[in-house]
Amino acid sequence: MSSLATARLAAVTPAFLQRATATTVEDWLAYVEPDGIVLTGAAPAPRAMNTLRRHCPPETVLFDPAGGNGKRGPVEIGGIQFCFAPDLDAVEAIARQEADQFDTDEPTYVVSNLLELDVDTTTLSTTLVGKDAYSEALGAEGLDGEYVHISTALPAEYRQQWDGLSIVGGGDESGASDSPLVALDCRSDGEILTHTVRPDRLGLQALDRVGPSRARTLREAGYTSRELIASADRTRLADLAGIGTTTAGRIQQSAEAISRGEVVRTGSEPLPDGDPVFVDIETDGLSPTITWLVGVLDGSASGGNYISFLQTDPDDPGRAIEDFVAWYTANASHRPLVAYNGWRFDFEVLHEQLVEHCSHYAEDWTSTYRFDPYQWAVTNGNAILPGRTNKLEDVAAALGYEREEEALTGAAVARQYRQWMADRSPETEPDWERFSGYCEDDVRALAVVYDALEASGRIESNNDDDTTTQTETTQGTLSEW
Repeated sequence: MSSLATARLAAVTPAFLQRATATTVEDWLAYVEPDGIVLTGAAPAPRAMNTLRRHCPPETVLFDPAGGNGKRGPVEIGGIQFCFAPDLDAVEAIARQEADQFDTDEPTYVVSNLLELDVDTTTLSTTLVGKDAYSEALGAEGLDGEYVHISTALPAEYRQQWDGLSIVGGGDESGASDSPLVALDCRSDGEILTHTVRPDRLGLQALDRVGPSRARTLREAGYTSRELIASADRTRLADLAGIGTTTAGRIQQSAEAISRGEVVRTGSEPLPDGDPVFVDIETDGLSPTITWLVGVLDGSASGGNYISFLQTDPDDPGRAIEDFVAWYTANASHRPLVAYNGWRFDFEVLHEQLVEHCSHYAEDWTSTYRFDPYQWAVTNGNAILPGRTNKLEDVAAALGYEREEEALTGAAVARQYRQWMADRSPETEPDWERFSGYCEDDVRALAVVYDALEASGRIESNNDDDTTTQTETTQGTLSEW
């Protein structure tokens, strides 16, 4: 387990809180488990703050930077130092309060809505609006310690240095319309990890084939939770307007999977024969130039042997892949190679980079039997997975898997490796042991999911010839939850 202290700050638009049902808001809070919540938007939102106060535990820190409501000034949350600044006066007060309020050996996160981007499409230039007044109020030259400045007027993935200020986006559209909801894990080492979840993966809309209209139909019929739907009489569900027998079966199976934390089998396609070899890769991003770590689990989730094929030298981009394929060819080529969402990322990247860097293994690679549990379950419609999303970490967590390394995300790992590629210095060198541990978590989580697919056993039928499958993935980016 990582020794880094972490506080989770969730961002949300007032619009999301206004349109979401109470069940959806509660589901969001239960899923995110925030230590603090900050509203985004340019106008004060007292109604949204009242909604949060009704639903949040009393210890949750609330802040509306546009209206100055909620927490103001310095506060410690989960061992992390924050300063909530609704205006420039609060920013100016940081320097005066520093000696009494802040431990300068630890980073302080300053949260406001005072910094935003202005993009000139003619000159293709970007201006950080409000920076000069903000810097003057802060008096940055005279401050001791490390500060990270979070602005809710910037998108969640924004990270930039401006004249010595570390600026991070706080999720300006978090939950607006179809925008994902954002949570920021603020760590004691000054790093921020960004997590997202789509609003339509909360509440009743987390169920297969349930959108806003069917969710409203279910609620009006008294089915206000996934648990109630899971235990409902399927015939009564089918009698509801716009649902029918086929859809009722799928909705109830989805409710059973999520509420009970188990895989529900819905198709007859078999799993591979033989003992699987589980694999996960770490790269420098979604359009990778290097696969610098291939993690392999040989055996079960709890007792299997983890092997890390790690290459720390960016000038030798094919080494980790070559070492992995050499091991697999010599030791396990008769066994299925299993990667989650593998056909959309891992298998494709491994193939492309193997051909580029060690083509003498191309024939060995093409003869391997590769299996993707995500494709088998979700795309091909053979099983409903129990996570609120179908991402590996969510599904494994729903099945009871507890990660050892919680203070990392794929996006953060890739970002730190890119920094290492650009500047190989002691200050930028990644913690290779932690990164390998993060990859080990992924392959052990994958083994848990695979075991649950095997154990799902009985095929449930909707008594129809419906062959519709769900093809939408919720694992579109490394930064997603």
